[in-house]
Amino acid sequence: MINSLINKKILIVGGSSGIGLAVARQAHILGANVIIASRSASERHHELVSLIGDEIETLSYNIASESETRCIVEQVGKIDHLVLTVRPDLKPDRFQETDISAAKEAFETKFWGQYRLIQQVWRKINQNGSITMTAGIAGEHIYQGFSTMSMINSAAETLCRALAVELSPIRVNIVSPGFVEPKAKEIEKQAEQFPLGRLASPEDIAHTYIYLMTNSYTTGTAIVTDGGARLI
Repeated sequence: MINSLINKKILIVGGSSGIGLAVARQAHILGANVIIASRSASERHHELVSLIGDEIETLSYNIASESETRCIVEQVGKIDHLVLTVRPDLKPDRFQETDISAAKEAFETKFWGQYRLIQQVWRKINQNGSITMTAGIAGEHIYQGFSTMSMINSAAETLCRALAVELSPIRVNIVSPGFVEPKAKEIEKQAEQFPLGRLASPEDIAHTYIYLMTNSYTTGTAIVTDGGARLI
């Protein structure tokens, strides 16, 4: 069964840029009531309205903050779908040179941030609602310099499967994006060797989140959207 997004309330965390912004645009076009939460969302409200459309709501939110997480859960009230597209600011580096404090901060943002918010907000999700998390291709395929992200993404996928059982009937899924422009411009030449021959656009990846919100019989699933990068 395909669920409509018309008048559905969707909280998109990390929705002010990249994949999250693309999800917000597509959901808005499909008639959803979109709330964007990120560190910069409130101060960029007018810009985001011009990029997405009228009647969106923006909230300032740091997912790594326990107090801000409690506040945002109270602010948004009941929702139909939660989309998490947060990305830690972690530069690729060899395991031997990785700063452990930076690795811990990345875990705090992408893994524990998703964990904490879901634990507090799941009771606010309406019947037939969903949670869509974000992992990444480094959890599917090992790349030099991405050991920390490999661990975070693999842990997030495991959490997704556990939550699909524990939070049922709320559907819980996760998207594993490949290399997305413009963040991955440095490997654009390498991307020519992928089966589809290019980097992903944020819009390419956003379609997967829309599918997971609207398909009422998909849960506990990790969908890889990488143009075949993991096959190379």
